[in-house]
Amino acid sequence: MQTGNNPVSEPKSTRRTLFQLAGAGLVSVGGLASNTAGATSDPDASLVFEEQTSDGTSITIAEASSTVDGMLAARSNETGALGRTTIEAGTTIEDLTLEFSEPIGDDREIEIAVSIYDGETGQGIAREVATVSFEDTVDVVSGVEERFVEADPSAGFNYPYYLYAPDRVSDDEGTPVLVEPNNTGTTADDLEEHREVAQRHIEGGTSRRVSEEIGTPLVIPVFPRPAQEPVDWSHYIHALDRETMGIESGDLERVDRQLLAMVEHARGQLESEGYDTDDGVMLNGFSASGNFVERFAMLHPEKVVSVTAGGLNGMVTLPHEEYDGHELPFHVGIADVEELTGEPVDLDAVDEVNHFLYMGAQDDNDTIPFDDAWTEDELRQTALDVYGDDMIAERFPTCQKAFEDADVSAQFKIYEDAGHSPREAEDDLIEFHRKSLAGESVSEFGEALGTEPVIEVSTTEPAVDEDVSFDATESSAGIGAIVAYTWEFGDGETASGETVTHAFSEVGTQTVTLTVVDDNGVSTETTVDVVVGDEVESGDDDDTDSAETDDEDDGDDGADGTDDEDESGEAESESEDPDNGAEDEDTTEDDESDASTTDDSAADTDGTPGPGIVGTLASIGGAGYLLTRRHGDGDDTQT
Repeated sequence: MQTGNNPVSEPKSTRRTLFQLAGAGLVSVGGLASNTAGATSDPDASLVFEEQTSDGTSITIAEASSTVDGMLAARSNETGALGRTTIEAGTTIEDLTLEFSEPIGDDREIEIAVSIYDGETGQGIAREVATVSFEDTVDVVSGVEERFVEADPSAGFNYPYYLYAPDRVSDDEGTPVLVEPNNTGTTADDLEEHREVAQRHIEGGTSRRVSEEIGTPLVIPVFPRPAQEPVDWSHYIHALDRETMGIESGDLERVDRQLLAMVEHARGQLESEGYDTDDGVMLNGFSASGNFVERFAMLHPEKVVSVTAGGLNGMVTLPHEEYDGHELPFHVGIADVEELTGEPVDLDAVDEVNHFLYMGAQDDNDTIPFDDAWTEDELRQTALDVYGDDMIAERFPTCQKAFEDADVSAQFKIYEDAGHSPREAEDDLIEFHRKSLAGESVSEFGEALGTEPVIEVSTTEPAVDEDVSFDATESSAGIGAIVAYTWEFGDGETASGETVTHAFSEVGTQTVTLTVVDDNGVSTETTVDVVVGDEVESGDDDDTDSAETDDEDDGDDGADGTDDEDESGEAESESEDPDNGAEDEDTTEDDESDASTTDDSAADTDGTPGPGIVGTLASIGGAGYLLTRRHGDGDDTQT
């Protein structure tokens, strides 16, 4: 039986596939991608879902189709949410196998409703109900409902934690424990405030969904973020900052080791109850807890299988002791980690960890102005000098390049329509950890960030006065668009435009520099050497050689430092903290020129840039930061 508002238009494609998925409800339907191919003002969808028999692990939807990007979900009154997946606009899916997050282990009949929801509005647009008979069901190992575990100093942890484990099929192999550090969003000496936030995370939220969908236990520690006791506000416990790692005594000494002790304790509890686990940990965090997990993975890479971290202010711990002429103390880099912990960072082990680091392009939640995130002015200035001002256009691309320069693998991604919220990334987080557990490649999750200038040249060995064509059309901007191209030919001549022609008047080697500027005001350059000979050799007139150069810039050089926060849109976060808060619950036309023929709108006849390029650069000039000081007391909203 087909259901829907109207007959479905001819689908763009048909595919037959098996989906591995599970669900924790329909709480984030509105967070799907807003670009809907074939979207209409009156979205249509259809379903064919028939009576069937199941072994308790999955159901089959015979056919599903939608004219908009959407969410397909199954649930029953008896068991609640069973599973969900996305459905692309204009695609018909046949024989879709929907695997349950938690298996059903007893024989019975259940009415199950399958629905399709508009991914942008959350509106239900198709629904079908069928009776499913569960027969010869699989053996199920019972999981652990949300459990509060008291502090146990004798076991190595001075604060409590929460534990959850989903039911799973007995034949399934044990998995590592997933950890999300708690992130309260404010300082408080009352541990109860921090416990309540941890409880909310164990009961729902991103990590709970990851836990259910990949079938792994979840641990959430209840670490405090004190205002005065037992340490003051300058120790950002929930972000595992430098000050936190410097605590040498008391209950908060080495919370990183305490977390490892909690995981071992949880693993012992589970295995004593017949619930197998595996070595290592998986980490997930956002905002302050995102910083916590990426820093933890740098300190204990031998323990970490995979880490997903978002909302990072564009700044992650760089795998360098020195970079761009600066010494990098923790938590900017790793220069003094051995001094803090007794052990140096093992970069080979860090390279073995699967990293997924992400930001929302509209995220303006910046910690730089706040003293609780940057207690030392010198460290804050080092961060600005190395990462840059703009979180998305400068800092995050700098991080990616720093990892590449260290030969440490990591996947970086920016979600165009997202702000300070992990919602857009949730499906990627699940699949990233799933592939990590399976030992599969995760390179598909990353993308090239920043601006990459590329020079293509008609010949690198011209004769004197021979026209040489320079082409920058293959240059790209990771975020935004390139708005200006300037060329310096090494002989005192300059030009502007995406493609230019130039003739060299003297014999010798000239270094040609291309500088591109993006709409965030960030400039990046690359070079190519041209060897000018005496005359054109016979037979060479019709030959064209192409030389392509790679970007050798570090992402910072010549940066205008524009802070584009005012144009990035309103922040999505509803957290108490405006700068690094707990996660949001919702949440050209070519110019041609050379030494003799140059477009008058772009350059004067002497080859220097004219008003066109000057005006462009002036319009995207840099902006500085106002560093606001404040202290973290009961009203502190820094997270």
